[in-house]
Amino acid sequence: MTIRQVGMNPMLDKLMDAAAGIGAAAMIGAIWLNLKWLFNSKRSMEKILSELICMRSNVTILFRLQGPQIVSLKATLEAQRDGECNGNVDKAIELMEGAKKEFDKYLLESLAGQEKGDGKANGVLGSGGRP
Repeated sequence: MTIRQVGMNPMLDKLMDAAAGIGAAAMIGAIWLNLKWLFNSKRSMEKILSELICMRSNVTILFRLQGPQIVSLKATLEAQRDGECNGNVDKAIELMEGAKKEFDKYLLESLAGQEKGDGKANGVLGSGGRP
């Protein structure tokens, strides 16, 4: 025995048809939104990747600065511990000055790139501020 054989109310039958229509429209809308999101997310991912590539130079310069900073810290601690400077502090100061010059050059290049509008200065350091 089916529902129709029981003698369903015609109003209830219309409500069931309307609900089925709304459900079908909702499923089609959900599929459409998922497809739209899929295509837009591909564009978003390309944008994210391009920004990561731009920020890669920021990370590179930070890693280049770490070496001289570690050497300087070690030399300072050794000088404090031993109570004498045997040339290692002077060498550390020279390394830090070289790293500072490299960092300043990078900041100037980033600012020049930002003024040109080529999008190279998209990271934290590219904003012109000190880290």
